[in-house]
Amino acid sequence: MSARHRGDVIGPSRLHTVTCFDETSAMPVPYEELSNPARIVFLVSLGAFSTGELVQAFRSRRGATRVDVRAETLFRMMFIAGILMFPLGRAVAPSAVIGGGVFLFTLGVVLGWLGLLLRWWSFVSLGKYFTVVLKTSEYQPVVERGPYRVLRHPSYTGLLLAFAGAGLMMGNWLSAVGSVVLVLIALIYRLRIEERALTAALGDRYREFAASRARLVPYVW
Repeated sequence: MSARHRGDVIGPSRLHTVTCFDETSAMPVPYEELSNPARIVFLVSLGAFSTGELVQAFRSRRGATRVDVRAETLFRMMFIAGILMFPLGRAVAPSAVIGGGVFLFTLGVVLGWLGLLLRWWSFVSLGKYFTVVLKTSEYQPVVERGPYRVLRHPSYTGLLLAFAGAGLMMGNWLSAVGSVVLVLIALIYRLRIEERALTAALGDRYREFAASRARLVPYVW
């Protein structure tokens, strides 16, 4: 089946939209699929995220106890499902294009990189106490520097922003909403287990820390 593309440019101050048509019906296409520079930006962002996560995955922490293997396994399954929603959303509903062209893609880039930077800042702030697998120890400090001055779990907030940004860059409603919802459910499940473990290990020190900070959204929750 042959296809042709039509680009409509509406004035210098307004965004252009690009629509892909086949022989029988109009089918909108995400901006990332039509622009080579946008595709490069998306792939670079994906590579940066993957590199950061792999570096943390290979870090170990001696003298700490793994909290709950079953809970960790369930969290990983939900997290991977959130990642898989990106290609699955496009495959299942290719016409669920968000629209917005370069503006929406740029918004996704900004949100995604804000999330990455916040997550990396959290890695640095916690240092050796940040582990991909949930672990605690009785004598670990309660870190209050960096983003932990405002949030209890800033790395999780950064992760949600990164997924939301990636969803906007991909430009598919089902991919964006499905992945963010799945990851949000996974993170809420994990942070409740994490907070119980930290409270059990650190006692009043963690209770005092948690009392003055929101979990994911500053001053909200």
